[in-house]
Amino acid sequence: MILERLVRNITKRLTGFIRGLRSFMGFVVSIFVSFKSFRHLRFRSIYSIAVNQTRFTGVDALPLIVFIALLLGGTVIIQATKNFPKFGIEDFLGNLLVIIIAREMGPLVTAIIVVSRSGSAIATEIATQKQKGEIQSLEILGINTTLYIVFPRIVASFIAIFSLIIIFDIVAFFGGYLISLTTVFIPVDIFFESLLNSFNFLDLIITLLKSLIYGILIPVICCYYGFKPESDFQIPIYVSKAVVRTLVILFVINALVSALFYF
Repeated sequence: MILERLVRNITKRLTGFIRGLRSFMGFVVSIFVSFKSFRHLRFRSIYSIAVNQTRFTGVDALPLIVFIALLLGGTVIIQATKNFPKFGIEDFLGNLLVIIIAREMGPLVTAIIVVSRSGSAIATEIATQKQKGEIQSLEILGINTTLYIVFPRIVASFIAIFSLIIIFDIVAFFGGYLISLTTVFIPVDIFFESLLNSFNFLDLIITLLKSLIYGILIPVICCYYGFKPESDFQIPIYVSKAVVRTLVILFVINALVSALFYF
């Protein structure tokens, strides 16, 4: 009896997962198909949406990004210098910072902040517009709403995430070094020489790749769930799903990319 119930629950969840995956893939396909209508849209309207989204996703998130980067950079440097042997510290400090901050924490923390702020806002905005009939009004006017709503947010998210990751890394390295001086002294020349020697071209490629993947996945998933609600009551449910499932997918993608290129 218990085994039957367990099998039934697993089958139900698996069926729901497959159905949801097919629905999401259909949404992704509709985005590609919508590019046929690109020439019918006014560039100014697309540009305006992209600029506003970039400002909200990137510029408005800068104080939070800088604050977290300072704390994270300072913490990593202090912990590294306090808990590792002082002998030969110049040989491993740069590698440690590049591995922890540039390769992993910088892109991932930035993506988490973007999902928490902009991802939830995207899903909420689209769901609210749908319930108010604004999206239907656009469709009546002959506007391809998938292209009009999703495409500018993809462009804005990629630009904002890539810029924020670069800023995060720079602030974490240099700001973290200044914070670390309150507890431990590291000669400036040793610190920067170790840092520069640890960077390679692959790190820049991985940063660009993660920015591209995150910049596409975050708005696409959040837009997908933004179109889902059929009533005002369902809006918070689907916004929560958008944030949680986007975060889970980001962690999986981050692990896969790191494993693929570094191991």
